[in-house]
Amino acid sequence: MTKMTAAQAAAWVLEKEGVTQAFGVPGAAINPFYAALRKQGTIGHILARHVEGASHMAEGYTRAAAGNIGVCIGTSGPAGTDMITGLYSAQADSIPILCITGQAPRARLYKEDFQAVDIESIAKPVTKWAVTVREPAQVPRALQQAFHLMRSGRPGPVLVDLPVDVQMAEIEFDPDTYSPLPVYKPFATRAQAEKAIAMLQQAQRR
Repeated sequence: MTKMTAAQAAAWVLEKEGVTQAFGVPGAAINPFYAALRKQGTIGHILARHVEGASHMAEGYTRAAAGNIGVCIGTSGPAGTDMITGLYSAQADSIPILCITGQAPRARLYKEDFQAVDIESIAKPVTKWAVTVREPAQVPRALQQAFHLMRSGRPGPVLVDLPVDVQMAEIEFDPDTYSPLPVYKPFATRAQAEKAIAMLQQAQRR
């Protein structure tokens, strides 16, 4: 099994999920992931003037063409909170975007440490899913689940928060065996469709 940092595995997942473009602002807590993206060399990056702008850029990118998935990236603390407006906008209009934030080391969480904001709890009301990944080996799975949820049912935004020590930890991950999860698309049965048609016809006669 190939060994690499969790940040490098995350970059591989983005590539395997079809991401070709990201928007964001680097910062200390997310720099290991940025280094992994640079090493990967397959995902373009546009530097935003502000992290809130990056979330709106990701939303616009998704809207621009079918199949696009906008990705916005920011560091810990205020970067994540600044992206909330973009996440809410995406949720309101059913736009799938992936927000990746850096986070303080796990040992500093929930201790009112510098920029150790509980972005998972803050983002939950305006996303389909928000998670702080606390185990390095769970990073690929968390991102795989994020893409699945973004695209399934009613599309919408998700947020994956990566503590800096999680990003730098070494894990076993084989990119060659990775594949996206099937997208769930709800559909009506024939009986449900016929019932809906009958109700519409009945309402039209009134």
